[in-house]
Order: sequence, then structure tokens, then C-alpha cells
Amino acid sequence: MLECKNLCKQFDNKLILDNINLKLEKGKIIGLLGKNVSGKSTLIKLINDLLTPTSGKVLINGLKPGVESKKVISYLPERTYLDNELTVKETVNYFSEFYDNFNSEKAYQLLNDLDLDINQRLSKMSKGMKEKVQLVLVMSRMPNFIY
Repeated sequence: MLECKNLCKQFDNKLILDNINLKLEKGKIIGLLGKNVSGKSTLIKLINDLLTPTSGKVLINGLKPGVESKKVISYLPERTYLDNELTVKETVNYFSEFYDNFNSEKAYQLLNDLDLDINQRLSKMSKGMKEKVQLVLVMSRMPNFIY
């Protein structure tokens, strides 16, 4: 499912990831632990095609990260990427149209469980509320990987 082969990442002269070999099969829940600046976020960004390896490779279902891998990975970035002018409902509709594996019914149930107003504009929400919306959007996809 996910494989890293001799994966290395270097920034300037600093080696962040050194020859990582990893193979994860479907159906596993994995925790990634390490000290600050030990390469956890770098690894996640390499898997999500947000960074390019210095050497080695990442394979998702046998393919390099790209358009096809984004269909099976759901990623919650550190910073919001949502359009503040949309309402929560419009955002759910957008995700529903954009992702084939998005479950709107699940999203609305989670939003209801979190007591979030689907008619509220994201621009009127607190940072914490926006983060909850983002989490709901990620959890409402039916991907093979969630980061």
C-alpha cells in the first residue's frame, strides 16, 4: 500500500531523512513519533507529494505520489486551505463534487455531532471551529490513508 525505499531528504546541507525503508499494508493504524525536527512532517509531506525526495522513492499502491495517490489519501494540513467566503454547507458541497470518495451524509452527521452551523460562513468562525470543519472534511472521505 505505502512503501518508502531508501528515502532521503536533505535541506541545504542538513540530512533530515536518511535512507528510510518502510512498508505499510492496508488496514493498519500507525503512529509516527519522534522529537521535534526529526523528520515526521517531512515524511508526511513527501508521501503527499508536497516535497520531492533528495533520493529514494515513495510508492503508494505501487505508484509515485501524484494525482492518482491523492485519490486514496486524505491529508489534514497544519494550515487551513478553505475558502473563507463559503458557508460550511457550500464547502461540503464543493468537497462532494471534487472527491469521488466523499460521503456528504457522514460529513453532515459529524458537523451535527460537533454542533457546527452548516449555514455559517467560514470567515465568521473561530480558528478552532474551522479546524473542526477541516477535520470533518478529511474524515468524511473514504480514503486508504488519512494523515
